[in-house]
Amino acid sequence: MSHLTPSQERELREAFNFFDTDHSGKISKSELKRVLNALHIKVNDHELNKLLSLMDTDHSGEIDFNEFKTAIGASYFKKHSTQELRAAFKRFDEDGNGYITGNELNHILSCMGRHLSRAEIEAIVKAFDTSGDGKISFDEFCELFD
Repeated sequence: MSHLTPSQERELREAFNFFDTDHSGKISKSELKRVLNALHIKVNDHELNKLLSLMDTDHSGEIDFNEFKTAIGASYFKKHSTQELRAAFKRFDEDGNGYITGNELNHILSCMGRHLSRAEIEAIVKAFDTSGDGKISFDEFCELFD
């Protein structure tokens, strides 16, 4: 995807860095699997290998930022349907109460290998919590994708 704004490029870089838990500058097969598992996306080894192969255009065995940008860019910035957003929201809303709490966010991030301090988790929730109730509603979650 060659027509990214600087803001979109930064967003993709942040997403890439989120996947790249060992900060190697590449996403390994194990990092990709960890993120998918944390998002409750079950893949077997064959499916994981196929996904990695599709993204890894230079056949290095890992995904660099340009490969990530090419593979993810177009879909990342497309308008998501309400159904897609609701499915993603449900992955984070583990207790199904209609909100993403700091504890739920912390759990997902921990499963992805990201261990943030309580203050960092609270800052993330606060950044998205426009109502000020201390949790992220579905509508607040959807604002991330507008």
